[in-house]
Amino acid sequence: MTSRAEKKQTLTRLAARRLKQISSGELSTEVREKVSLCLLDFLGACQAGLGGELGVPLLKYAELHAGKPEAFVFGSDKAMSAETAAFIHAALSNSTVRDDMHLDSCAHIGSMVIASSLALAQRDGWTGEQLIRAIVGGYEMGAVLGYSIRGGGQFNTHFRSTALIGSFAAAGALSTGKIPDDEDTIMRILCFAINMVCGINAWAHTGGREIYIHNGSASVAAITSYDLGRTGIFVSDVVLEGKDGYFEALGVDSNASNRFKSWIESSPLGRGILETHFKPASCCNFTQASTAIALKMHKDLDPKISNVDDIAKIHVTTTPGALAYPGCDNAGPLVSESSGKLSIQFGICAALVFGRFDDDTSRRIDNPIVNSLMRKMSVTTDPEFEKSYNKGLQPAKIEIFFKDGTVVVEAVPDVPWLDGPAVTERFLQEISRWLPLERAQKLVSRCQHLETVTDAGRELLVF
Repeated sequence: MTSRAEKKQTLTRLAARRLKQISSGELSTEVREKVSLCLLDFLGACQAGLGGELGVPLLKYAELHAGKPEAFVFGSDKAMSAETAAFIHAALSNSTVRDDMHLDSCAHIGSMVIASSLALAQRDGWTGEQLIRAIVGGYEMGAVLGYSIRGGGQFNTHFRSTALIGSFAAAGALSTGKIPDDEDTIMRILCFAINMVCGINAWAHTGGREIYIHNGSASVAAITSYDLGRTGIFVSDVVLEGKDGYFEALGVDSNASNRFKSWIESSPLGRGILETHFKPASCCNFTQASTAIALKMHKDLDPKISNVDDIAKIHVTTTPGALAYPGCDNAGPLVSESSGKLSIQFGICAALVFGRFDDDTSRRIDNPIVNSLMRKMSVTTDPEFEKSYNKGLQPAKIEIFFKDGTVVVEAVPDVPWLDGPAVTERFLQEISRWLPLERAQKLVSRCQHLETVTDAGRELLVF
């Protein structure tokens, strides 16, 4: 018979204790500043997503599933249920391909953590301080679970890790924002969230848009889990490490539980959000470094590369992770904008031709000049790049061979992630479609001083 003391050591209970620490512990200035940047980036991404291919259908879905008026939705003047608002905002923000965690974790956690947290902040009247702690708690749960399932190098890539982690991360956020008094309730919320995970990677081969819906579904699942967990329904607290549990179902290595425990026991509060980076381009995490090099080459070598007929071949060296990820090593023909955002070859060639890579250029998968360059490209990796990748870096190198015998080589040791001022600048540009500059700057100030805000949901989203 398992004793009560032994039960207290299950992973979901360890996670519950971590969330209680975050709900009341001291958060550093650095952590708080990172929260404001993540929030700004999320809001800008939601607005940018409205202009993408999913904007209209998602708003149509929202109108059909408005439900009880509890929360604001970008692009609609009708209040929606918290679940619908979280779904729409998570899907919209994910469609612009933004934040990224450590390589052993997953990307786009912010879209689910912040979408569900803002929805609950509006529904339940959270303060800005509650929202801060919710976001920190959500990123923390996303990081520890992502590291646990991917850190051993043995992971079932048929599943999308973001979708497998998202509901757990977002449920952790909601639990932290309004922390239940007892550990059992938090544990139940997290267990329900694990039971709602999924996300199949078939989209990467066909250009399917369900990749964005994964994030919306995870956000809704988090709210459902949060409300269910508080009802007292009995759940298995060994859903992660137990027999036929989450780790076994995914086929990860036997050390996943130890990684989970070690991460929680050794990490300072806020590690998850501090390890989050902001992508410079609207493309896959694994294509960021090579696309960044191509953008620099366009700027430095124009007009030499303006005539693509002068280019004999292009060779790219990237990480083994990039080559292995579904859809990244794809020389075409491409079938959708999603394929363009994933393809190493397309990202480089589009950047060389257009001098930018954004939602507009990612749609130009049929551009004949870009396609002609893609056919001249080879992509490989090497042992040194693998060593860097294992350290959490993403190096890349591009060699362009011209017909006149000239060879131009550029390389980076890692993705040139955006810093705080660049994130804020991008936010102001994107949010300008919704707010004039004066109001946008006021919103920046509110995000930067969130601890002083009394009604976070309303003051951030209602103008």
